[in-house]
Parts: sequence; C-alpha cells; structure tokens
Amino acid sequence: MRNVYPLHFFLGANSPSGFVSFSDELTAFSEEGRLFVIKGGPGTGKSTMMRAAAQALSGPEPEFEYIHCSSDPESLDAVIFPKSGVVLADATPPHVIEPQHPGACETVVNLCACWDEEALQRRRPEILSLCRQNAACHQQCVRFLSAAHSLLSDNTSIALACTDTAKIARTAANIIGRECRRRRGESVERRRLLSAVTPQGNVGLTETLAGFSRIYYVKDPYGAASNLLMAALRALLMECGVTLYSCFCPLSPYGKLDHILVPELELAFVTGSRAFPLEMLPEPYRVVSFSRFTDMEALARRRQRLRFNRRAAGEILDAAARSLRRAKGIHDLIEAEYAAAVDFAAVEELSGRTIRTALECVQGCGVRAAEQ
Repeated sequence: MRNVYPLHFFLGANSPSGFVSFSDELTAFSEEGRLFVIKGGPGTGKSTMMRAAAQALSGPEPEFEYIHCSSDPESLDAVIFPKSGVVLADATPPHVIEPQHPGACETVVNLCACWDEEALQRRRPEILSLCRQNAACHQQCVRFLSAAHSLLSDNTSIALACTDTAKIARTAANIIGRECRRRRGESVERRRLLSAVTPQGNVGLTETLAGFSRIYYVKDPYGAASNLLMAALRALLMECGVTLYSCFCPLSPYGKLDHILVPELELAFVTGSRAFPLEMLPEPYRVVSFSRFTDMEALARRRQRLRFNRRAAGEILDAAARSLRRAKGIHDLIEAEYAAAVDFAAVEELSGRTIRTALECVQGCGVRAAEQ
C-alpha cells in the first residue's frame, strides 16, 4: 500500500454564517494523547513552531495531518498525529481552544511570555485600528458568502427536484459493496474541510489526494446529486469499521458533504468544483456524472435561471476573496506590530522545549504499542 500521508486540511473557514471551526476535533485527542495549546499574538512564531514539530515528529509517526489557515493557507493552524494523539494547535481567535484538563491532558505553550508588553501597550491605538479594519473585511466576506450561498442553494433546489434519489442509493450501495468489506470494530469519523474561500480564491488542498489510488470523481455543477451520493456513501462507510475523513462544503459546513477520504483503503470520493477541477487532480478511477441521476430534460427548462445563479455566485465569491486579500494585507501589518515586540530567541528556546516534549510523547506511544 502506498503512503497517502501527510494529509492537508482546513479545520475552520469563513462561511455564510460567520467563521466556523471543527476545533472540537482537536480536543477529542487530548484524553488519550497530548494537546499542546499555543497561545500568542499574530506573527509570534506559532506556525513556525508547528512546522518544526511536524518535521521532528513525522519520523516516528509519518501518518499525520497539516491543518492550514484559511485566511493564509501558507500558515498552519495545527498539526495532528492521530495514532499517538499528539496535537499542536494555534488556540487564539477565531479558533479559540481552552484547556479542559490543563497539565493532565493539555499543555499550554505561552508565547505571550516572550514579548515586551510595554512596547505593545505603546502601539495600542495602531493595533486596535488595524484589528478593526481586519474584522470589517472578514464581515464583508461573510456577507458575500451568504449571498453566493443563496444563489447556489437555489440551483441545488431546482436540480434536486429533477433527481432520482433511489438510483443514487443503489449506486452508493454498489460502490461500497465493491470497495469496502465490513471490518471489526466501529468506524471513526473525522470532520474536516478540504477547501475554503481564501485570499487566493476558492482553494482546494489537492495535494491531499496524491497518494490515493482509487478516486471517484463526482461531476455535479448543482450540488444536489453529489450531496445525496456523498451522504449515502458516508452512511455505508460508517458501518464498515474504517477511519473516514468527512470533508464538508465551506458554504454549508454543517449540511453539505463534498468529499470523503478513507486513507487505509487509498479510497477517495471527490466532488468536482472550482477548487477541485478534474485537470488538477490525479487521474480518477471512476468519473460519476450527475446526469446519471438527473432528468436532464426537466433541468434544461430552468437553464437560464441556473446559469444566472452560477455566474452571479462566481462573481460574488471572487469579491469575497478580494475582501480576504485586503484582510490579509492588514493582518500582515498587525503581525509586524507584534513581531517588533517579540524576543524570538526566547520563542525559539520555548519552541525547542515544546517539540522535545511532544517527541517524547510520540515515541512513548510507539513503545507502548510495541509492548502490547
């Protein structure tokens, strides 16, 4: 079996209802493993620490996850080592994490101790002004996302009325019957986002799919058949005793499932979109078209409305990305304010201690596993 790791995901993103986060997925690891809760301001070295930890810990545990920041995909929000339960996470707004069992299950890594607070106090007016500007850009982005979601939901409703739901259920059963035999034990589901609206546009973390040998690519410009198919596949996989990653749509993060990954089987189900165009992905094992389940003649009678909604939504999503680009520029200025007050030698020393402790946790998990 080929190595499909590391996996790349988002865990939070702007949505039509504001910023949403699956950060509770991180705290779920803490009771069995160790959650390193990193506190500090922007530009104080949190992402750099997590990248260094990923490099150090991936030797003994190569099956891990990078969690990217949707406001800056080059930056990290967390790194997750699922087998040992070791997680390092940025615990600052908007993805706040508070330790529930500090010391026993969570370790607080306090980068705030590495800055000159008096220097930051002197820059209070400038920092507050920049933070307000940044928040306004994100609020504008959310309004754009709400408008785009309304248009795209109209298309989904139109297409749903033309969709053969029974045929979708049969297709899902046939696929899982071929691909996955039932195993002992219960399935484990991990909720993630594989795409997000970012300053670079609607970005899909396509590198996550590089090691998957069996990719089912679902072509569906309206989101009705694909959502029903993904929901049916998920329900069947939950009965198979596997670990699956359920990746939700950032415009409907609690209702619409876009992708499902099963790394242990190198099996992936991917919904095509602007973030996941077919030409940008590994060659799929199967392409499943929405037309297979859709009354295309009935759908054609609504063609003009469908096209208008898609075109208008696309323009609005581009406007949302522009709002985030402005927010990113402002955030860079906030980072510069904080970086000027940080003792990075102290950050590096604290980072080194934290990574050594995390490495001991990963190695200790490997020893326990060998003993069992």
